[in-house]
Amino acid sequence: MRSRREWWAVITAAVLSVLAVVAAGLPVYAFPAEQRPDRADVIFIIGPITKARAQMAEQLRADGVSDRILVSIPAAGPQWAAKKLCAQDGVVCRHPEPFTTKGEAAMLTEYAREEGLSTAAVITFTPHVARTRYTFGRCFPGESTVVGVDDPISPIGWIYQYAYQTAAFVKAAVTPCATLADQ
Repeated sequence: MRSRREWWAVITAAVLSVLAVVAAGLPVYAFPAEQRPDRADVIFIIGPITKARAQMAEQLRADGVSDRILVSIPAAGPQWAAKKLCAQDGVVCRHPEPFTTKGEAAMLTEYAREEGLSTAAVITFTPHVARTRYTFGRCFPGESTVVGVDDPISPIGWIYQYAYQTAAFVKAAVTPCATLADQ
């Protein structure tokens, strides 16, 4: 049986470990470096589309970043934000296969090749910014600037995002980019 002193040491080590993980993840997941594109060939909203992402795309278009918007949409499910946006001129909505960040990079690569484009402003939500930069840096042959938006996330959601994004970073590092042959 452990003594009271040993229990306090274990509890202190556990609390310090959790705090270290949280602190290490803050600049990666909660406060990634801000990027704002001056100009891009296309504004690309990666999925799932949300009201905040659609509004950011509209703001970038109004700011003159690009007059083209590409939207990654799921094959099924609610697409309320996409319906309004996809009906506008200059907006193309497509479903990547697979519906993953690497699938979206492959879809952007195909779209850029079809349209003769080489730069993209990519919109995602804040916890996904760092992994999106990593994936598009590896898997999109053009130049991409990743813009994060702040979709509301609960404390439990932040715990989930820390775990999910960390695991997804590992997966992104050890798996190849999606290609059109994967589709």
